[in-house]
Amino acid sequence: MLIVAIILSLIFGSLGFVVTINNAKYLLSGYNTMSEADRAKMDIAGYLRFFKRFHIFLSVTLLAGVLLLYLFNHNWASSYMVLYPLLAYAYLLAKGNTFYRGTSGQKSGTYIGIAILLVVIIAVGSGMFTSLKNSEIVVTESQLEIRGAYGIKIPKADLTNVSVVKQLPAISIKTNGFAAGDYAKGSFRTTEGRKVKLFVNKEAPPFLLLNTREDEIYYSSDEVSSNDLYKKIKKWQKE
Repeated sequence: MLIVAIILSLIFGSLGFVVTINNAKYLLSGYNTMSEADRAKMDIAGYLRFFKRFHIFLSVTLLAGVLLLYLFNHNWASSYMVLYPLLAYAYLLAKGNTFYRGTSGQKSGTYIGIAILLVVIIAVGSGMFTSLKNSEIVVTESQLEIRGAYGIKIPKADLTNVSVVKQLPAISIKTNGFAAGDYAKGSFRTTEGRKVKLFVNKEAPPFLLLNTREDEIYYSSDEVSSNDLYKKIKKWQKE
């Protein structure tokens, strides 16, 4: 997470220096599609001064915020790293309108962009709120279900082995899932090329390992012991 935050901070910081008054008509989104008449109504020099200050500030506060929050809660740090830049860019769009001296009708595209961005922020925030919590294992007479984001159902007959392991396999890539803060959920691939499913709180070892005919599934939660779940599932298998 910290490496990603550093990379994002460098990218945002560099944007403030990359776009200049000489290349703005080629690089600056929105401005590069304007007609020459509309560009004449834009205080591009003033906007680029703001644009530079904005990205330097975003770069510094993003990295500082992630580092500070990471000391207290990895999940807060992940949420901040994702949501803060989105909110900042909504502000950038709104503030950018003040540098344009055209009619209000011509500014409507910016307002639509802000609205879309706010919808994205709400959707992403809702998704993170749902995913940044423990998955739940529920056992019924005929199946074992892992509830929550990317949840799955395992028929009793398909469960071939249950064990408890001290650590997760080394993961190389996420193929279809969620990974942020302390949580990883969904489908991943190990450095050895194996396909695995994770429903884990990485700060809550040991990990329950469920093997089926097709899947290798790891589970952990800070609300229930993996050893207790192991005993419960082994008993369930014998019933």
